[in-house]
This record gives sequence, C-alpha cells and structure tokens, in this order.
Amino acid sequence: MEKENYLEELKNELLKHNKDNEFINRCMQYASRLFKANLPVIFDRVHLALLLGIKYAELNTIINCEYNYYTEYNIAKKSGGQRIIQSPALILKYIQRWILDNILNNLHVSKYANGFCKNKSIVTNAIVHTNKDCVINIDIKDFFPSIDQESIFRIFYYYGYTKDISYVLSKLCTFEGYLPQGSPASPALSNIVCLKLDKRISSLSKKYKCDYTRYADDISISGNKGIKNILNMVTTIINDEGFDLNDKKTRISYKNQRQEVTGLIVNNNKVTVPKKYKKELEQEIYYCIKYGVSDHLSYINCNKSFYKEHLYGKVYFINSIEPELGKKLLKKLEKISWDY
Repeated sequence: MEKENYLEELKNELLKHNKDNEFINRCMQYASRLFKANLPVIFDRVHLALLLGIKYAELNTIINCEYNYYTEYNIAKKSGGQRIIQSPALILKYIQRWILDNILNNLHVSKYANGFCKNKSIVTNAIVHTNKDCVINIDIKDFFPSIDQESIFRIFYYYGYTKDISYVLSKLCTFEGYLPQGSPASPALSNIVCLKLDKRISSLSKKYKCDYTRYADDISISGNKGIKNILNMVTTIINDEGFDLNDKKTRISYKNQRQEVTGLIVNNNKVTVPKKYKKELEQEIYYCIKYGVSDHLSYINCNKSFYKEHLYGKVYFINSIEPELGKKLLKKLEKISWDY
C-alpha cells in the first residue's frame, strides 16, 4: 500500500475509534518515520502477530519460551574443534525469515562487507587484495555469540520502532541473549551491527593507504609492507566494538609467500583457487572415471549419499573463479558413469 493511502486509512480508523488528536498525530508520525525508512509499520505485538499471520498467544509463547523453539547440535570446524549450531523450529525460522525479508534487507550495510550480501562473494572479497606487497588476515573469535541482544535491540530502535517492538524483534532474533548460528536473520544482523566497525577500520585503512574488506568474521587488509604497523590499532578498534581476535588465525603474508584471502589465492593480478584444492578434486574425478564411483567411494571409505552433487558443487565453485579450468573439469565429470 502506498504511503499516502496507508496514512489516510490509518487516520480514518483512529477517528472512528474516537482517538484524540495528540494520539493520532503520534501514530501518524511513527508510521511516517518507518515508511521513510522503507520499513513495515508495526504498532504493537497484536499488530505484529497479524502481519506474521500467527495467533497473538503463539507469538507470546515463542517470545517467552525460546528454549522450546531451538535444537542445538555440533558440527566440526575445518580448523579443528566444534561449532555449536542453534537451529530454530519451523515457525520461528519463518518469523526470522519474515524479519529478514521485510526489515533487515532494507537496512544499510557497509560497502566493505562481502559476506551474506547480494551480488557479493568470497571472490569480491578477495579481488580487492590482489597483487599487494602485504596481506593481513584477522579472524574475529566467536563472531555471532559476541553480538548480544542489546545490540540487536538498538538496531530496531534506531530505525524507528517502539521500545517494546524493538525488544520483541530482538528477542525473536536471539537465543540466550546472543545471535544464534542457525537463524536466517543472524548473518544480516551481524553485518548491520558491524557497520561502525567497518567504518572505523576502513577510515584507518584509507589513512595508511591500504585496502580493507570483511567477510563475516574474516577481516583482510592489504597494501605496502609497512601496513603491518597498523595491526595494533585495528586490534584496538575490534576490541572497542565488543569483539575479540582469534590470535592463532592472524596471518601476515608478503608477495614472495602464498597470500590467501577467504580461502582464495590473491598473488599477482588475479584470484585463483588453491592448487591443493584443484589437485585433490582432479584426482577424485580421475579415480571415479578409472575405477567407477562405487569402488572409489568404497576405497576412500566415503558414504556421501549425494557424491555426484558434491563433485559438481566443487567444480561449479572453481568455474565461478577460473572459468577455463572449470569448463575442462565439467567435461571430465561427463565421462563418469553415475548410478543416477
């Protein structure tokens, strides 16, 4: 509904219910402010339940009994250890997706953020750092768990929602007071929270004539050899913004070394996939062609039920970065005799 029509109907409804002019003006100003930010107008919890298409009682139950709406499990990290995933129940995931689609996707995100952003990827994140004398990689420790409910509340309140609606929205997007790993809303919220972090580090980077990008919890800075001197200042900014560094993952690499950003090689003037990744994939394809998929999987003791999709996914990934090699690998995949 267009702004003018909505406001007119809103005023008429309020007049029908004999609301005084002061109350009507407050409601109109509130709605106008949200319209200006291209956000849905939400007056109270009853209104939110109507917009979500669920019962008011159910909404309150979800808000007050969050433990009943999450399942926790662990997945292995590539670097070792376990990552805890909090997977929301279907109804809560639907609500979080609604918040993402109708609110979060309309909020400003820094141009330096490359993760979870439309038309951006690990490639756009890495390409900024090609052909540099020095590349610094920094990892934020426990990224999502470091973002608390209060930070999320401040986002909704800043953009114009009432204190109660801001609380409700922040509660629906958090678990045990912080961002859960399994929520569809968490990635977007993390980028919005990091807006100030991105602004401060990018300003520092410009001052020292270097480039900065962030992909979720991975921070990359590149430039001449002297940029290593800003590492302590960057660390201070990260700490000021409520985050801690994973010191074991801080890397400084020079032109004569392998320079890697979000898993991609950035030496010279182009982004490439690591040689090890490509070599291992080519070996997998070779063995599947020579010995057959079943015998190969048996030999490597692999029980992946979607191995075909697994291999094609890897090849499409390479194709998005190195199209010439990707096309060759796709042709090789066609030589495999698949069971389906």
